[in-house]
Amino acid sequence: MKSLNILIILAVFATMAHAQNKKYVQTMENNIPSIYQAETLEDFDPIANKFDRIGQAEATQWEPYYYASLSYVFKAFRIEDLPTKDAALDQALTALAKAAAVSENNSEVIALQGFINMIKIGVDPGTRGQSLSPKIMADFGKALQLDPNNPRANLFMGQMLFGTAQFFGTGVDDACALVDESIALFDSEKPESSIAPAWGKPSALQYKEQCKTALTKTASKE
Repeated sequence: MKSLNILIILAVFATMAHAQNKKYVQTMENNIPSIYQAETLEDFDPIANKFDRIGQAEATQWEPYYYASLSYVFKAFRIEDLPTKDAALDQALTALAKAAAVSENNSEVIALQGFINMIKIGVDPGTRGQSLSPKIMADFGKALQLDPNNPRANLFMGQMLFGTAQFFGTGVDDACALVDESIALFDSEKPESSIAPAWGKPSALQYKEQCKTALTKTASKE
């Protein structure tokens, strides 16, 4: 009888945990599209705050803080004033640090961290290029080591190498190969869940066009 009672209790807890996880996933599914559907600059802070509240309620989940960070990244894309852009990127890093605290050695989190810092270089290239570049390359390298098939990590590394090649006037072949690889990975990507990161392909396609232009110019000089 005692063993039966224990089994019943365990079954009840398992059912409750499943129901709670289902509710969490549904909440995330309902909110993730809002990042991509935001129409104005003012839309992003409430979206990020919503994900932060979800993260506070779901202490063992990293995705809410990841998407809060991504909200600030997308906000930064729309800001022209450099100090204001930089502040949004700082908010993105703060939110992402919470995701990293929940999920260590996470390829998606580490790749996004490198991506944010790569954007921060653009805010002040002269000051930040030399100091941030090694850290960014280390982040992308680690993200790829953890998951070589992560399309975002491949794309970000390709973008970083492309920018570096353009700056120093060197070839973009390696960078563009990574961009092509990322597109293939986007096409074959099978996210682990309905709320796993699955964004980035439009950017990869844009970079492919930049690669075509750069490679054509290189060929015309030869």
